[in-house]
Amino acid sequence: MDKSEDKQDNNTKMKKSTEKKGISLIKSLTTMIIVVTAVAIASSFIGQLIDPRYSTFIKIGVVATIGYFVINFVANVFYQLSYDALKKNAEIIRILIRIVGAIIVISIIISYLSEDPIIAASIGTITGIVIGFASQNVIGNLISGLYLAITRPFRIGDRATVFGNTGTIFDIGLLYTRLRNDEGHIILAPNLSMVSTTIIIRDY
Repeated sequence: MDKSEDKQDNNTKMKKSTEKKGISLIKSLTTMIIVVTAVAIASSFIGQLIDPRYSTFIKIGVVATIGYFVINFVANVFYQLSYDALKKNAEIIRILIRIVGAIIVISIIISYLSEDPIIAASIGTITGIVIGFASQNVIGNLISGLYLAITRPFRIGDRATVFGNTGTIFDIGLLYTRLRNDEGHIILAPNLSMVSTTIIIRDY
C-alpha cells in the first residue's frame, strides 16, 4: 500500500509540474504575441507620421524589441522543457541561445544601418571574426563537452589523474569537468583539455 501511495503521489506531483510548465509556456507565448502585435501596429502608425528618413530607426527599434522578446521566449521554453534531462546544462544552453540571438539581432540592425550591402557584409564579417576569436575557447569547451557526453571515455565516480591532479569525477558539464580530490578541493578541468590531454583512470 505504501509503495502504491508513493507512486500515486509521484504521479500527482509530475502531473502538477507538467501542468505548471504548460501554463507558464502559454502565458509566455501569449505575452510575446501581444507584444509583437502591439509593436508592429505602433511602428506602422508612427511610420506614417514621421519623415521617411527616420524609418530606419523605427525598423531598428522594432527589431530590437521583437528580438528581445522572441529570444527570451525561445531560451525559456528550451530551459523549461530540457531542465529535467539536462539539469545544470540547461541553464548554460539558455545563455548560449541568448548570446546567439543577440548576435543575430545585432547583425540585422547593422544591415539596416548600412545602406550599402558591401559595407554591411564587411561589418558583419569583422564582427564575426572578433566574436570568433573572443569565444573560441568557450565554443571549443562546449563542443568537447558534447563529445565527452557522447563517447563517455570516463564516467562520474571514476578516479582520474589530470595534469598531475588526482580526484573523483563528480560532474561532466558542457564547459568543465569537475573532480574532487582527497582533501575535498574541487578541480575544474576545461573539457577541451580533457579531450586533448592524457588522462589516467584509476582502478582503485
